[in-house]
Amino acid sequence: MQIRLKIRKFNFLTEVKIIAEHYLKPLVIGRLHTRHNLVLAPLAGISDYPFRQLCREFGADLTFTEMVSVDGLLYQNSATRRLLEIKPREHPIGFQFFGSDGQLFEQVFPQIQSLQPDVIDLNFGCPVRKVVNKGAGAALLRDLNRLQRIVESVTGLSDIPVTAKIRIGWDWNSVVVEDAARAVEAGGAKAVTVHARTRSQGYSGEARWDFIARAKQAVGIPVIGNGDVFDGLAALQMFRATGVDGIMLARGALGRPWIFREIVNYLTGETNWQEPDLTFRMQVLAKHYRMEVDQFGEEVALSRMKKHFVWYTRGLPHIARLRDQIFRARNYKKVQEIFSGYLERYSRYRVRERQIISRS
Repeated sequence: MQIRLKIRKFNFLTEVKIIAEHYLKPLVIGRLHTRHNLVLAPLAGISDYPFRQLCREFGADLTFTEMVSVDGLLYQNSATRRLLEIKPREHPIGFQFFGSDGQLFEQVFPQIQSLQPDVIDLNFGCPVRKVVNKGAGAALLRDLNRLQRIVESVTGLSDIPVTAKIRIGWDWNSVVVEDAARAVEAGGAKAVTVHARTRSQGYSGEARWDFIARAKQAVGIPVIGNGDVFDGLAALQMFRATGVDGIMLARGALGRPWIFREIVNYLTGETNWQEPDLTFRMQVLAKHYRMEVDQFGEEVALSRMKKHFVWYTRGLPHIARLRDQIFRARNYKKVQEIFSGYLERYSRYRVRERQIISRS
C-alpha cells in the first residue's frame, strides 16, 4: 500500500510540473517578454489604476488601460487623455485604442509614444453600439481589408509591439475568426486576442473556445484566449482545448482580483489554496476603495466603486442591507464603519450557525 501511495504522489507531482511548465509560461509579444501569460483585459469604466494595481499584486503580469478613442486623443479630450495616465510601477502595460481610420492613428501617435506603453492594442471586437456605429470595434470584422490597413498603419510607426483583439464574427452568419486573425498577422501585429463570442452575442451566451483553437491553427503569432474563464479549472481547460499562448481575464476578475493568484496556484498544484473567506474579501474591497479615494477623492471614488461593491459581495448573506447602506454613504469613514459593522454581524451569525449545527 505504501509503495502504491508513493507512486500516485509521484505521478501527481509530475503532472503538476508538466502542467505548470506547459501552460504557465512567458508571453513573447515582439520585444516584450512577460513573466507569465495571464493578462488583465482592458475594461471600460473599470481598468483604472487602482484596479490594475490590485490585479497586478495578485499576479497579473500584463495589464491594459481602459479602451481609448483615437478621435478623443485627436481632439485633445482631457478625459480621454486621463485614461492613459500610468505610473512607473505599472510596466509592462498596454494601451487599447479603437478607431476606424488608420490615418487618425498616425496623427495621434506622437502622443501615444510619449507615454511609453509596452504594447499598443487595437480593438476590433467591442460590440457597443456607439462604437460600431462609428465603423470601429466589431464593425471592422465586416471589412477585413480595412482592418488590416489599420494594423499596418500602426505597426509601421514604431517598434512598440502592436496587438489586436477580435471576436469570432459579427454574427453566426458571418464567422470570420480565422480570416480576421490572418489579417491581424498580415498587418504586422505581434499577437491577437480572440474573444470567443460574436458581436451579436454581446457578453451573453456561451463562449465558443473551439473558434479560439481555429484562430490558433490559422496564424503563427501568439494567440490569447478570452471568454468564460472564472477559475483555475476553466483556465486549464482553455489551455488544453485551444492551445492558446495566454489567457486574458475580464469579467472573471470583477469582484475577484485574486483570480490571477487562484489560477497560478491551480496550475502549479498549490493544494492550500481556498476560496477567500468574507474577511479576506472585505479587506480587499476596503483596500480597493482606499486606493480609489487616494486616486480620485472621496466623492468620485464612491461613485466609481458602487459597481465594485456589488461584484465583491455577490453571494454573501444579508447583502441587500449592506449595499443599501454603502450606496447611501457619503464619505470614506462612513463606508469603513459599514464594513466593520457587517463583519461583526456576520461573525455573530456564523457563531450561531455553528451552534445550531453542533446541537443537531
